[in-house]
Amino acid sequence: MQQAEYKAASVWGLKIRYVEAGDGPVVMLLHGLADSLLSWYCNIDFLADAGYRVIAPDLPGCGESDKPSHLDYDPVSAAEFVYDFTQEMGIDRLSLVGSSAGGLVAGLFSLEHPDMVEKMALVGSGGFGRRVSWLLRAISVPLLGDLMYQPWLNRKMGVTKRLFYRTPAILEELLPEMDRLKELPGARAVVLRSIRSSITLRGLRKREYIIDRLKGSEVPLMTVWGAEDRIIPVAHAEDVRRELPGSLVHIIPECGHWPQMEQPGQFNALLTDFLNGGPIQTAQHES
Repeated sequence: MQQAEYKAASVWGLKIRYVEAGDGPVVMLLHGLADSLLSWYCNIDFLADAGYRVIAPDLPGCGESDKPSHLDYDPVSAAEFVYDFTQEMGIDRLSLVGSSAGGLVAGLFSLEHPDMVEKMALVGSGGFGRRVSWLLRAISVPLLGDLMYQPWLNRKMGVTKRLFYRTPAILEELLPEMDRLKELPGARAVVLRSIRSSITLRGLRKREYIIDRLKGSEVPLMTVWGAEDRIIPVAHAEDVRRELPGSLVHIIPECGHWPQMEQPGQFNALLTDFLNGGPIQTAQHES
Protein backbone atom coordinates (compact mmCIF):
# COMPACT_ATOMS: atom_id res chain seq x y z
CA MET A 1 0.00 0.00 0.00
CA GLN A 2 2.82 2.39 -0.82
CA GLN A 3 0.47 4.82 -2.57
CA ALA A 4 -2.17 4.71 0.16
CA GLU A 5 -2.56 7.73 2.40
CA TYR A 6 -4.09 7.15 5.82
CA LYS A 7 -6.87 9.62 6.61
CA ALA A 8 -9.69 10.10 9.09
CA ALA A 9 -13.34 11.09 8.66
CA SER A 10 -16.14 11.81 11.11
CA VAL A 11 -19.35 9.83 10.50
CA TRP A 12 -22.10 9.33 13.09
CA GLY A 13 -19.86 11.22 15.49
CA LEU A 14 -17.26 8.46 15.14
CA LYS A 15 -13.68 8.74 14.03
CA ILE A 16 -13.32 6.52 10.98
CA ARG A 17 -9.91 5.55 9.63
CA TYR A 18 -9.57 4.96 5.92
CA VAL A 19 -6.94 4.89 3.22
CA GLU A 20 -7.12 6.56 -0.17
CA ALA A 21 -4.98 6.18 -3.27
CA GLY A 22 -5.13 7.20 -6.92
CA ASP A 23 -7.42 9.32 -9.05
CA GLY A 24 -10.33 8.45 -11.28
CA PRO A 25 -13.62 6.58 -10.81
CA VAL A 26 -14.17 5.61 -7.19
CA VAL A 27 -13.74 2.02 -6.06
CA MET A 28 -14.59 1.37 -2.40
CA LEU A 29 -13.26 -1.76 -0.70
CA LEU A 30 -15.25 -3.21 2.22
CA HIS A 31 -13.63 -5.72 4.56
CA GLY A 32 -15.30 -8.53 6.51
CA LEU A 33 -15.86 -9.57 10.13
CA ALA A 34 -13.01 -9.26 12.64
CA ASP A 35 -11.03 -7.57 9.91
CA SER A 36 -9.70 -4.22 8.73
CA LEU A 37 -8.61 -2.41 5.60
CA LEU A 38 -5.38 -4.45 5.76
CA SER A 39 -7.18 -7.27 3.97
CA TRP A 40 -6.84 -5.15 0.80
CA TYR A 41 -3.10 -4.65 1.23
CA CYS A 42 -2.26 -6.41 -2.04
CA ASN A 43 -4.89 -4.66 -4.15
CA ILE A 44 -4.94 -0.94 -3.42
CA ASP A 45 -1.81 0.07 -5.35
CA PHE A 46 -2.78 -2.12 -8.30
CA LEU A 47 -6.21 -0.47 -8.58
CA ALA A 48 -4.69 3.00 -8.21
CA ASP A 49 -2.20 2.23 -11.01
CA ALA A 50 -5.14 1.04 -13.13
CA GLY A 51 -6.68 4.52 -12.95
CA TYR A 52 -9.05 4.35 -9.99
CA ARG A 53 -9.52 6.38 -6.85
CA VAL A 54 -9.42 3.67 -4.21
CA ILE A 55 -10.98 4.14 -0.78
CA ALA A 56 -10.85 1.46 1.93
CA PRO A 57 -12.33 2.25 5.35
CA ASP A 58 -12.08 0.49 8.65
CA LEU A 59 -15.80 0.00 9.27
CA PRO A 60 -17.14 1.09 12.68
CA GLY A 61 -15.87 -1.21 15.40
CA CYS A 62 -12.98 -2.44 13.27
CA GLY A 63 -9.33 -1.60 12.79
CA GLU A 64 -8.48 1.85 14.10
CA SER A 65 -12.03 3.20 13.77
CA ASP A 66 -14.06 3.97 16.91
CA LYS A 67 -15.81 1.09 18.65
CA PRO A 68 -18.80 2.46 20.55
CA SER A 69 -20.84 0.00 22.58
CA HIS A 70 -24.24 1.33 21.48
CA LEU A 71 -24.11 0.17 17.85
CA ASP A 72 -25.74 -3.09 16.73
CA TYR A 73 -22.97 -3.93 14.22
CA ASP A 74 -25.42 -5.72 11.94
CA PRO A 75 -25.15 -5.76 8.12
CA VAL A 76 -28.06 -3.36 7.54
CA SER A 77 -26.55 -0.76 9.87
CA ALA A 78 -23.18 -1.23 8.18
CA ALA A 79 -24.77 -0.55 4.78
CA GLU A 80 -26.36 2.60 6.20
CA PHE A 81 -22.96 3.64 7.48
CA VAL A 82 -21.40 3.16 4.03
CA TYR A 83 -24.02 5.48 2.55
CA ASP A 84 -23.36 8.17 5.14
CA PHE A 85 -19.62 7.72 4.62
CA THR A 86 -20.04 8.30 0.88
CA GLN A 87 -21.99 11.47 1.61
CA GLU A 88 -19.27 12.71 3.95
CA MET A 89 -16.74 12.01 1.20
CA GLY A 90 -18.82 13.73 -1.48
CA ILE A 91 -19.16 10.53 -3.52
CA ASP A 92 -22.25 10.13 -5.70
CA ARG A 93 -21.11 7.24 -7.92
CA LEU A 94 -18.82 4.32 -7.12
CA SER A 95 -18.03 0.66 -7.63
CA LEU A 96 -18.13 -1.58 -4.58
CA VAL A 97 -15.86 -4.52 -3.76
CA GLY A 98 -16.79 -6.47 -0.63
CA SER A 99 -15.08 -9.41 1.06
CA SER A 100 -17.01 -11.94 3.17
CA ALA A 101 -19.41 -10.01 5.42
CA GLY A 102 -18.32 -6.89 3.54
CA GLY A 103 -19.83 -8.47 0.44
CA LEU A 104 -23.19 -8.72 2.17
CA VAL A 105 -22.88 -5.07 3.19
CA ALA A 106 -22.04 -4.08 -0.39
CA GLY A 107 -25.01 -6.03 -1.68
CA LEU A 108 -27.40 -4.38 0.77
CA PHE A 109 -26.04 -0.96 -0.17
CA SER A 110 -26.55 -1.63 -3.88
CA LEU A 111 -30.13 -2.74 -3.29
CA GLU A 112 -30.93 0.46 -1.41
CA HIS A 113 -28.94 2.83 -3.66
CA PRO A 114 -28.72 1.20 -7.10
CA ASP A 115 -28.29 4.51 -8.91
CA MET A 116 -25.04 5.11 -7.02
CA VAL A 117 -23.38 1.78 -7.85
CA GLU A 118 -21.49 1.45 -11.12
CA LYS A 119 -20.41 -2.17 -10.60
CA MET A 120 -20.15 -4.60 -7.71
CA ALA A 121 -17.65 -7.39 -7.01
CA LEU A 122 -18.31 -9.73 -4.08
CA VAL A 123 -15.50 -11.95 -2.80
CA GLY A 124 -16.28 -15.07 -0.76
CA SER A 125 -19.40 -13.16 0.14
CA GLY A 126 -22.07 -13.70 2.74
CA GLY A 127 -25.72 -13.34 1.82
CA PHE A 128 -26.06 -16.19 -0.67
CA GLY A 129 -27.22 -18.94 1.66
CA ARG A 130 -27.15 -20.43 5.15
CA ARG A 131 -23.83 -22.28 4.99
CA VAL A 132 -20.96 -20.74 6.94
CA SER A 133 -18.11 -22.30 8.92
CA TRP A 134 -18.87 -24.17 12.12
CA LEU A 135 -16.45 -21.90 13.94
CA LEU A 136 -18.66 -18.87 13.23
CA ARG A 137 -21.77 -20.84 14.20
CA ALA A 138 -20.20 -21.87 17.50
CA ILE A 139 -19.09 -18.32 18.29
CA SER A 140 -22.69 -17.17 17.75
CA VAL A 141 -23.77 -19.20 20.81
CA PRO A 142 -23.71 -17.15 24.05
CA LEU A 143 -21.15 -18.28 26.63
CA LEU A 144 -19.64 -20.86 24.25
CA GLY A 145 -18.67 -18.12 21.81
CA ASP A 146 -17.34 -15.94 24.61
CA LEU A 147 -15.01 -18.75 25.59
CA MET A 148 -13.97 -19.56 22.02
CA TYR A 149 -13.36 -16.07 20.68
CA GLN A 150 -10.31 -14.91 22.58
CA PRO A 151 -7.82 -13.05 20.36
CA TRP A 152 -4.83 -14.45 22.26
CA LEU A 153 -6.17 -18.00 21.91
CA ASN A 154 -7.04 -17.54 18.25
CA ARG A 155 -3.54 -16.21 17.64
CA LYS A 156 -1.97 -19.20 19.39
CA MET A 157 -4.11 -21.58 17.33
CA GLY A 158 -3.29 -19.80 14.07
CA VAL A 159 -6.94 -19.13 13.23
CA THR A 160 -6.08 -16.37 10.74
CA LYS A 161 -4.14 -18.85 8.63
CA ARG A 162 -7.35 -20.84 8.15
CA LEU A 163 -8.46 -18.08 5.80
CA PHE A 164 -6.01 -19.44 3.24
CA TYR A 165 -5.38 -22.65 1.35
CA ARG A 166 -1.67 -21.87 1.34
CA THR A 167 -0.52 -19.09 3.64
CA PRO A 168 0.86 -16.24 1.50
CA ALA A 169 4.28 -14.84 2.37
CA ILE A 170 2.84 -11.36 2.90
CA LEU A 171 0.82 -12.61 5.88
CA GLU A 172 3.95 -12.87 8.02
CA GLU A 173 4.48 -9.14 7.52
CA LEU A 174 0.87 -8.20 8.20
CA LEU A 175 -0.04 -10.64 10.97
CA PRO A 176 1.45 -8.69 13.92
CA GLU A 177 -0.59 -5.61 13.01
CA MET A 178 -3.72 -7.68 12.39
CA ASP A 179 -3.32 -9.27 15.82
CA ARG A 180 -2.74 -5.87 17.45
CA LEU A 181 -5.95 -4.48 15.97
CA LYS A 182 -7.97 -7.43 17.26
CA GLU A 183 -6.76 -6.75 20.79
CA LEU A 184 -7.69 -3.05 20.88
CA PRO A 185 -10.21 -2.11 23.58
CA GLY A 186 -13.73 -2.96 22.50
CA ALA A 187 -12.70 -4.97 19.43
CA ARG A 188 -13.61 -8.38 20.84
CA ALA A 189 -17.09 -7.25 21.91
CA VAL A 190 -17.71 -5.86 18.41
CA VAL A 191 -16.78 -9.16 16.75
CA LEU A 192 -19.11 -11.13 19.04
CA ARG A 193 -21.98 -8.72 18.47
CA SER A 194 -21.37 -8.67 14.69
CA ILE A 195 -21.39 -12.45 14.38
CA ARG A 196 -24.50 -12.83 16.54
CA SER A 197 -26.37 -10.17 14.59
CA SER A 198 -26.40 -12.31 11.45
CA ILE A 199 -25.36 -15.88 12.33
CA THR A 200 -26.88 -18.57 14.54
CA LEU A 201 -25.94 -22.17 15.25
CA ARG A 202 -27.87 -23.09 12.10
CA GLY A 203 -25.92 -20.65 9.92
CA LEU A 204 -26.68 -17.29 8.33
CA ARG A 205 -30.00 -15.81 9.40
CA LYS A 206 -32.58 -15.96 6.62
CA ARG A 207 -33.24 -12.24 6.83
CA GLU A 208 -29.68 -11.68 5.58
CA TYR A 209 -30.19 -13.55 2.30
CA ILE A 210 -29.84 -11.20 -0.65
CA ILE A 211 -29.72 -13.62 -3.59
CA ASP A 212 -33.44 -13.36 -4.39
CA ARG A 213 -33.40 -9.59 -4.07
CA LEU A 214 -30.43 -9.33 -6.43
CA LYS A 215 -32.45 -10.99 -9.20
CA GLY A 216 -34.06 -7.64 -9.88
CA SER A 217 -30.83 -5.65 -9.71
CA GLU A 218 -29.39 -4.01 -12.81
CA VAL A 219 -25.99 -3.41 -11.18
CA PRO A 220 -23.35 -5.49 -13.01
CA LEU A 221 -22.17 -8.18 -10.59
CA MET A 222 -19.07 -10.34 -10.36
CA THR A 223 -18.50 -12.90 -7.61
CA VAL A 224 -15.11 -14.45 -6.84
CA TRP A 225 -14.60 -17.56 -4.73
CA GLY A 226 -11.64 -19.55 -3.51
CA ALA A 227 -12.21 -23.21 -4.34
CA GLU A 228 -10.94 -24.20 -0.89
CA ASP A 229 -12.83 -21.60 1.16
CA ARG A 230 -13.42 -22.98 4.67
CA ILE A 231 -15.35 -19.94 5.93
CA ILE A 232 -18.10 -19.47 3.34
CA PRO A 233 -18.05 -22.55 1.10
CA VAL A 234 -17.62 -22.34 -2.65
CA ALA A 235 -20.92 -24.23 -2.99
CA HIS A 236 -22.52 -20.79 -2.83
CA ALA A 237 -21.00 -20.08 -6.24
CA GLU A 238 -23.30 -22.72 -7.71
CA ASP A 239 -26.27 -20.93 -6.15
CA VAL A 240 -25.15 -17.68 -7.75
CA ARG A 241 -24.70 -19.35 -11.15
CA ARG A 242 -28.19 -20.82 -10.96
CA GLU A 243 -30.08 -17.89 -9.47
CA LEU A 244 -28.17 -14.95 -11.02
CA PRO A 245 -27.34 -16.14 -14.55
CA GLY A 246 -26.54 -12.60 -15.67
CA SER A 247 -23.58 -12.35 -13.29
CA LEU A 248 -19.95 -13.37 -13.65
CA VAL A 249 -18.73 -16.16 -11.38
CA HIS A 250 -15.02 -16.85 -10.97
CA ILE A 251 -13.64 -19.73 -8.92
CA ILE A 252 -9.91 -19.61 -8.19
CA PRO A 253 -8.41 -23.08 -7.58
CA GLU A 254 -6.16 -23.84 -4.63
CA CYS A 255 -7.33 -20.70 -2.87
CA GLY A 256 -9.11 -19.98 0.39
CA HIS A 257 -11.38 -17.27 1.76
CA TRP A 258 -9.21 -14.27 0.82
CA PRO A 259 -8.36 -14.58 -2.89
CA GLN A 260 -7.42 -10.89 -2.86
CA MET A 261 -4.41 -11.70 -0.67
CA GLU A 262 -3.69 -15.35 -1.46
CA GLN A 263 -3.85 -14.99 -5.25
CA PRO A 264 -3.50 -11.22 -5.78
CA GLY A 265 -2.18 -11.44 -9.33
CA GLN A 266 -5.16 -13.40 -10.58
CA PHE A 267 -7.64 -11.52 -8.42
CA ASN A 268 -6.40 -8.07 -9.44
CA ALA A 269 -6.54 -8.99 -13.12
CA LEU A 270 -10.12 -10.29 -12.78
CA LEU A 271 -11.23 -7.22 -10.86
CA THR A 272 -9.68 -4.61 -13.13
CA ASP A 273 -10.98 -6.37 -16.25
CA PHE A 274 -14.46 -6.29 -14.75
CA LEU A 275 -14.19 -2.64 -13.66
CA ASN A 276 -12.71 -1.63 -17.00
CA GLY A 277 -15.74 -2.97 -18.82
CA GLY A 278 -14.62 -6.48 -19.67
CA PRO A 279 -17.19 -9.01 -20.81
CA ILE A 280 -20.40 -8.49 -18.86
CA GLN A 281 -22.43 -11.48 -18.42
CA THR A 282 -23.16 -13.86 -21.06
CA ALA A 283 -21.63 -16.89 -19.38
CA GLN A 284 -20.16 -18.02 -16.14
CA HIS A 285 -16.44 -18.45 -15.85
CA GLU A 286 -14.25 -20.74 -13.80
CA SER A 287 -10.66 -19.63 -13.67
